[in-house]
Amino acid sequence: MIGIAVVAHAPVASALAECARHVLGELPALAVRDVQADEPPEPAARELAGRIAALDDGAGVLVLTDIKGATPSNIAHSACELARAAGVACDLVAGLNAPMLLRALSYRERPLGEVRECALAGGAKGVMRVD
Repeated sequence: MIGIAVVAHAPVASALAECARHVLGELPALAVRDVQADEPPEPAARELAGRIAALDDGAGVLVLTDIKGATPSNIAHSACELARAAGVACDLVAGLNAPMLLRALSYRERPLGEVRECALAGGAKGVMRVD
């Protein structure tokens, strides 16, 4: 099963994980990392890399983050590089929203690349004009 890490500005990561638990129930192999406004990036990236490695059962880990280029995304990017250097297959996707997370969680029995593409499709299809 693909591990999933959610990394976002506090409290977005925790809130989206709670939303997913509300919809899907208990969620194994899910790590949540809310990044605080004044948090130093380097230690946070090292800590997150360890959590990513712990999620990996050999199938890889998908890391979802909110805003590309923002501090949580930069921390996630550095953590993925560290995890890859340690031998963990790891993909990073930005633009996190609830449909993206739900899609990733729903399809994580598939290979990592397919889960990544399902997450991207869920995120994009979840954004639409309603009125």
